[in-house]
Amino acid sequence: MTGMPSVAPSLPPADLPVDLRRIELLCARLRPEEGVELEHIVWKIAKHPRAEGWDNLLWPVGALRGRELVLRVARRGISRALLGREVTVLRRLRGLGTLLPMELPTVLAMAEDAVLVEWIDGTTADETEAATRVEVAGDLARMLATIHSGPAPEVGRNPVRGVPLATRCEAFSRDLERADLPPARQGRAEARWLAGLAAAPWQGRELLLHGDPHPGNVVVPFLGAPGPATLIDWGDTTRGDPASDLGGMLLHHPTDALLATYREWAAWTGIDDDEIWEALVDRSWAWATRMALALVGSYPGSDGLGAVGHRLLSS
Repeated sequence: MTGMPSVAPSLPPADLPVDLRRIELLCARLRPEEGVELEHIVWKIAKHPRAEGWDNLLWPVGALRGRELVLRVARRGISRALLGREVTVLRRLRGLGTLLPMELPTVLAMAEDAVLVEWIDGTTADETEAATRVEVAGDLARMLATIHSGPAPEVGRNPVRGVPLATRCEAFSRDLERADLPPARQGRAEARWLAGLAAAPWQGRELLLHGDPHPGNVVVPFLGAPGPATLIDWGDTTRGDPASDLGGMLLHHPTDALLATYREWAAWTGIDDDEIWEALVDRSWAWATRMALALVGSYPGSDGLGAVGHRLLSS
């Protein structure tokens, strides 16, 4: 798995030191998930991590029945709760017995500030060719529709996902200025944002949201490899307005047709109401624009996620 979003030019500083000694201690303290037998693991702890993101890093530690394992470790104090939230939701989704359109990460064990997971071979959706991105976007639309339509367990609230759009105005203005877009693109971004703000706010039940389904959080099997894509990084999962999830979905393939696919598969109360739907569409495009601006301001255009942001803002 390339399995973490592309590394931004400047990661936030880590306040939880993670070194080889810390990894060894965490491995010794792992508590297995139900049905997992850790004694069958062939331990081979690497000297260095394989990947590092904003909140976590991935450290190879061995294999279980031929499947490579990595320890996903919090690198910042604020990430601790995200790992626990992720495991809670993944347990619930697997326990439902529902056939999902995409795969979920396989959590094998937990320790303080860490989870043991299977490594996923593949590449993130932002690094794939256009035809693959379109196909994966359709799978993601069906995946989110299925998740949103199911029960929503009690999970901690994410302060920037699933929330009223109006609470993100300051961040939108800051990122719009930093993006320094050509006049036509800036005008389009402002118009989409204002349309979202003018739309009726979400008043339905609080749906279960992934929180951050952008293309860097979808792992696609390598060309020729069997199986569906995997939706990873559930640490931002929350409950609330589905528009923020749909904004992340639009980063994969910015078209109204993708939103229509989501609507066809979703079954939450109100999805068939045209007024509710039209307001959701406007809010979703506003969220997508907000997220695209954040990507453009954080990643160069040559990076997969930087390109994702530019594609949406030019659509």
